[in-house]
Amino acid sequence: MRYAKVVTPSELRLAEVAKQFISDEFTLVLEALVESKSLGLCGKVDAVAITSSEAVPIEIKLETSPEKVKKLATHHLVQVIAYAIAVEETFKKPVWRALIVSSEGGAAFEIRVGPVLREHVYRLVKELWRVVEEERLPRPTPSVRKCSACFYKKFCSRL
Repeated sequence: MRYAKVVTPSELRLAEVAKQFISDEFTLVLEALVESKSLGLCGKVDAVAITSSEAVPIEIKLETSPEKVKKLATHHLVQVIAYAIAVEETFKKPVWRALIVSSEGGAAFEIRVGPVLREHVYRLVKELWRVVEEERLPRPTPSVRKCSACFYKKFCSRL
């Protein structure tokens, strides 16, 4: 006897959203564990759509839009690009794009995973590892709005 995983309505909606962006047939891997040796990071991507020619990481976020990610939530962009690099290394498939899907209503948009964003993430991760290795506080952010969500706020000289 074979047992199949029960597919939830939210997983079906995610597959339908992915179909809007991915024309090829794909397999949807949920909560995919990924690792990037080049970044020295690992994590769990909400989903990865795997076609015969590419892998597409999919991140689910609270109410979001391309404008919010570009102006207010650049950490979402950095996270999805880091996941793209890790997905590429884990699944051995090229990643040219990623999707960010809003958990509120399922609206989605595509992020192009190009060399400029990749290099930006490599620089940020290099700085992150330097902070860890030297056991020093990171530079304060120029945006005070970000301070409320920062782990270092209890140690920061800015506050």
